[in-house]
Amino acid sequence: MKNYYILFCLFFIITTSYGQKNIPWKVSSPEEQGMNSLTLIDGIYKLKKDSTNIHSLLVIRNDHIVLDACFYPFQNNYVHDLASVTKSITSLLIGIAIDKGFIKNEDEPMLTYFPEYTGKNDKLKNIKIKDLLNMASGLQCSWNDKEKELEQMQQSPDWVEFMFSLPFSSEPGEKFSYCSGNFYLLAEILQRATKMKCHEFAKKYLFDLLQFRKTYWEENNKGVNHGWGDLHISPYDLAKIGCLLLNDGKWNEKQIIPKEWLKKIKPLYYIHGTESYGYGWWLDSENPDEIQALGRGGQRLFIFRQKNIVIVATGGGFDAGDIDNLVLESIKSYTKNENHSAELKNVIKSIQTSNTKGIDENNFSSDILNKDFHLERNDLELNTIRFEQGNKDYYLILNYADGSREKHPMGIGNQYKISNEHQFGLPIALKSFWDNNNLIVDYNELCKINFYKFTFTFHQNSVDFDFHDVTNQRNILLKGIVIK
Repeated sequence: MKNYYILFCLFFIITTSYGQKNIPWKVSSPEEQGMNSLTLIDGIYKLKKDSTNIHSLLVIRNDHIVLDACFYPFQNNYVHDLASVTKSITSLLIGIAIDKGFIKNEDEPMLTYFPEYTGKNDKLKNIKIKDLLNMASGLQCSWNDKEKELEQMQQSPDWVEFMFSLPFSSEPGEKFSYCSGNFYLLAEILQRATKMKCHEFAKKYLFDLLQFRKTYWEENNKGVNHGWGDLHISPYDLAKIGCLLLNDGKWNEKQIIPKEWLKKIKPLYYIHGTESYGYGWWLDSENPDEIQALGRGGQRLFIFRQKNIVIVATGGGFDAGDIDNLVLESIKSYTKNENHSAELKNVIKSIQTSNTKGIDENNFSSDILNKDFHLERNDLELNTIRFEQGNKDYYLILNYADGSREKHPMGIGNQYKISNEHQFGLPIALKSFWDNNNLIVDYNELCKINFYKFTFTFHQNSVDFDFHDVTNQRNILLKGIVIK
């Protein structure tokens, strides 16, 4: 009876924050599904000990939630930027569009959908839709130099024109070369073929059928969604995509993804070792049981067909490559007569709250508060920073070159305060503490991957601003002055 009560409480916590109709799985202890809770506990402790910036870890086996862990300050009702996991979902949308008759098939020439560019380069005529899906367009574009072509494309006035102006490094269909621009072209094709934005198409033919909650997807100034990334959905909804693949594309007995399309997801291009790629998904050539979708910053969707497991991990910059091994080890180490699920529940509860006590520090002087510190020109496009005191909190105010403004409460004494970013209104968290004359601020984009650490060193009428991008490992040193 006690175990049933624990499971009921856990299920109540999940469903009240997310919405019961949106949770299609029952809750189970790991042991009931042949897994060892103690192994999962050890894995969580290691993640905490290493100060890993993981946001959530969700494990589903046999259509039961066996692990639902959110790491403070992330909450399980938040959406999360999927980064390049988006590519795998874009591939599914292309499969649906073909099934619905919007696109003839993936063997169609890419230029069928770009008639205005047919005279640009004769070799472009040889690129097929499936070459884009397989990162085998032949265009000189790769993941070298932090995907410089993606950055250049986004800075150009016409993204299609930019992609079609790239030289060829190989014949179309010949070699794998990771290029996010390929999936932008797929987004353009999908929009041109369906007369709907990718996001609208996804909602109608996929997300709504799976009862997704609110979703967000960034788009460019032409109104085309970023087919390569920047789709924001909840970890639960990403897990539904995984379960959909486990069930051969069916959901509630309705065929959502054509079964024939899913059969195409197999090792087609070998990258190194056994790592392979096919139709927007990562695969292991020696283990056809495993399918993965990978994204920057630790975004992961693992699918193990034979073991009937779906794993979803989200984070703000961590190596998620061993998360699947942790789950598989919990199966391997399962012992029938052991049950540590009650301990696991307590561990999950502990990581959902801060384990530090706030200290009421106030080193803000009149020389700091209510003054605009004007910054030199910078890549952040940040014009000024300002600090203000409210009734309860201190605020950091950021003014950008495009006229946008952010005002965020800073948790003083190393306790996070939650506020919202200005693009979609999604939660971000700031905490701060004083180290002598230095104000240290953790700026945690909970739903958008990036984690920044700001160090402000104050002088009379000026501030030294050390901007450290922890996720992308870059540093920018700026100076701000008060203009009288």
